Amino acid sequence: MRIAILTLLFLAATAPADDTAKAAAGVREIVGHRGSAADRPENTLASYRRAIETGCRLAEVDVRTTKDGALVCSHDADVARATDGKGLISDLTLAEIKRLDAGRRFDAKFAGERVPTFGEVLEVCKGKVAVLVDLKETGDEYAERVAAEIRAKGEPKSVVIGVRSVEQCRQFKKLLPESRQIGLIPTVKDIDAFAAEGVTMIRLWPKWLGDATLVPSVRKRGLAIHIGAGLGTKDEVLPLLAHRPESLSSDDPAALIATLRELRK
Repeated sequence: MRIAILTLLFLAATAPADDTAKAAAGVREIVGHRGSAADRPENTLASYRRAIETGCRLAEVDVRTTKDGALVCSHDADVARATDGKGLISDLTLAEIKRLDAGRRFDAKFAGERVPTFGEVLEVCKGKVAVLVDLKETGDEYAERVAAEIRAKGEPKSVVIGVRSVEQCRQFKKLLPESRQIGLIPTVKDIDAFAAEGVTMIRLWPKWLGDATLVPSVRKRGLAIHIGAGLGTKDEVLPLLAHRPESLSSDDPAALIATLRELRK
């Protein structure tokens, strides 16, 4: 695997400039991962407002359910890493979670930033940036709550659902037929099953890209490719462009936008 990755880096570094420029121009969607998590507390309104400022195409948000059935935005099941509190989100009420500070641990200047509800994020993003929903839970009740909130406070046509199972593909095809789906596939063996359910894009982990058969297998099914690009630096982006992704995400969408702009020249 290490040799394959080094080979990709070499090929990217020696690729003709016009090939690199074309590949960079082919990235149609830049995704702000958890908003703009490099310079703002992740999954907070401050992070999503910053993502909007950068001009990225989509803002990714993680959605979980509180003890009393509210939808809040958090990557982790536990609040300990990102806030000044402790405990599982599923064991805490919305009121308890809203008392937590979600900014100070990142930087004192963000003290007082709160864990937002999914509805609050949808309202901030509405009409300004599309939303990529990373479904962190499963089940009919969860899916119905997510879909209802999108209909009430967001724009279904501007939402991309990140589905992690064939079951979720089917659920959201019924609940939100207007929304695109990206397959957050658990393994490369799942590409066929997700493609059969109508997802339009597949997320590939960079660590998988050492398999030379992977990208052709996605392409022959007519699917677009999304890859995480870390902080969006030139060293991170160049090897990924060898695979001609249509979508890249970054914790620093402003940096990724600047890198792609430079590479398009």
